[in-house]
Parts: sequence; C-alpha cells; structure tokens
Amino acid sequence: MSARWLSRMGSRAAETLKDKKSPLLLWKVTNFEYEDSPHPRILLRVPGLSHESFDRDLNPKITSIMTTSAVARMAALVKPIRLTSGRSGERSTSEPGQEDEETFLDYTRISNQYFTFMSSSEFVMNPAMYDNDVPKWPVDMVFTQGYIGNSSIANKCEFFTCGDTDAGLDKILLWTNTYQIVAVDKTTRKPTGLPDWFKDKFKGRGCMDKGFVLRPFQRPANTFALPFTVRWADTDGYNHTNFSTYAHWAVNALHAALLIQSNSNEHTTNNVGTASTGLGEGTASAAAAASALHGITKEIVARGLQKMQVTYMKECLEGELVETHVWQEEGGEREMVWFSIVKDGEDICQMKMWYFPDNASS
Repeated sequence: MSARWLSRMGSRAAETLKDKKSPLLLWKVTNFEYEDSPHPRILLRVPGLSHESFDRDLNPKITSIMTTSAVARMAALVKPIRLTSGRSGERSTSEPGQEDEETFLDYTRISNQYFTFMSSSEFVMNPAMYDNDVPKWPVDMVFTQGYIGNSSIANKCEFFTCGDTDAGLDKILLWTNTYQIVAVDKTTRKPTGLPDWFKDKFKGRGCMDKGFVLRPFQRPANTFALPFTVRWADTDGYNHTNFSTYAHWAVNALHAALLIQSNSNEHTTNNVGTASTGLGEGTASAAAAASALHGITKEIVARGLQKMQVTYMKECLEGELVETHVWQEEGGEREMVWFSIVKDGEDICQMKMWYFPDNASS
C-alpha cells in the first residue's frame, strides 16, 4: 500500500483542523476497564448506532458499523489505563487526573513514533444485527490484542448488546471487527519494523496465532463497472478517501447493477444502463450487469450483510475518478459478491461481501 497520503499531514485541511477540538471527545464512553489476562483487552460501553444508521430495508448500514467500530476503537486506545503490576486476571479502571498515562497497546507512544495504515479489515455480523427487537444502542465493546508481527498489529473488537443482569438478559454478540495495521516510518513514509521494546512487551500475548492478512485477488474481464468522482463528503481531514467510503461505493454499485438487471428484465428500455445510472454509453449496460452477476438478488441483499472483507492498497483523493467493479463467480455462492475499486487502471481497494443465506438472519 502506498503511504503517499501520509506526506499530506501538513496540508491545508490538516492545518485547518489541528486546533479544532473534535466533537467526538464528548461521545459518552463508560464502563471502561482493562484486563491483562488471558489476553490484554479493554472493555467499555459506547453509544452504538444511531437513527441514521439504517438503510431503506431497515438494515444497519455497513458504513455506520465501520464508523462506530473505528470511533469506539479510538476511544479505547487514547484513554489512559491503570495497570495491575502484572497481577493476572485483575481489572483496572481509568480515572481523570491519574498519574499513570499509559494507554492500551502503548498507543500513545507508538502513534508518536510512527504513522500507521490499515491494510486489512473484516466485519462479521450476527443475525441479531438484523433483529429489530434487539437494541443497537448503546453497545459494549471488548477490544482484545490479537497478534504482534514484526511490522504489523492485528486486533479483534467484539460488540455486544448491553444486557441486563437484574432482568436476566444476557449480552448478545452483534458484530465482530478483526483488522490489521502496519507501522510506517514518519521520515521515509515506508512500512517499517515495530520497536523491540514493543515486541518484547506484547508479542505472544494476543488471542490470535497469526496476523490478519487478506491477499489481493485477480479482477476478471467481465465485471459491472460504475464510475464515481471522489467528492468532499467522501474524504477525511487529510483529503484522502475515508475508509468507509469504499464500502459505500461498493453497495451502491451492486444496487445499480441489480436495478439495471431488473429494468432490463422488464423491457422498459433498450438502453437501461445509461437511463438508470447517468453513465456514458457502454459504460454500464444491462448486458454487463447480466454477465457479471450470477444469482445475487435484491431479496438476498435485503436479508442483511453477513460478512465483509476489505483490503486497502492505495489511496484516492478528492476530485479523482474511480470505478467500482462488481462481479460474482459463475457457479459460485449466490450470496457472495466481489468488488474492486480501480483508479487509472489499478486496483486500489478490494472487497468481498457475503449476504445471509435464506432464513439465516431470521
């Protein structure tokens, strides 16, 4: 993955934001606890999803799940913890003004010394996410150290309903996010090894026996391609595309292909692709949609997303043109869809999405 965007830390956007206080500092984070055994982990309660988190099928948007996960993770990483002097199994909480300013996985020290970028991320949703009788706010997060490599860190975050001990209601797992980040040297802007002190302290203590690596895959010739121009709302403070925007493009591209297929089957027009999507002639035709998709339907999508894997490879910036390619493997799973975001003919982000099979989410 290119780290060129890291050199833009001094951009005008970053300069504008550097003295501005984040409103997320007021996000209500409670029940913060640190546990050292069996694996280092943080437990905390966060606001969870919101009324804006649901799509027209009344399903939670994957982009909202991604953003909630990221903000909760950051809340866990920046809050100081009080250690238990190596006494396994003991819990500790953090209180304002305490002298010990160590943070989970020494995030403050690592982030001061290195940049990091996310290389791989996976979200697995439980059927309870699509049960509208199960509350999605607030939620409890369990953030567990996963695996420490030579230059990478993999972790696991689980999100649960709060439960109610007095009422005899157990916590219900809603979704799990497993991800891997890579350390980047602030001077060379290239991936680099983690410091020895960090590896000595954390290596071998996590809940995973290997790193979380998602390998790039080959994009086939027959795909449905939908172009997007990166807009201001798609970007973060450093002018590069927000990590959840790629999933937003993927979902919209899939629905565009399904719409074109549906309209074509109804024989509404001979040029449904252009009429429905506003694309140029030949860019996204009904024939392309038909040849790229093999079994996925709007009904399957409406069941809810069961799993998504994302591999981040390179960046794109505001004003740049990208294409989102969508396809399924002929003879493969009806519920599985492949995506690739392409800029200047090069894949910059790849995704796989699995939707729930029939009756699994009910």
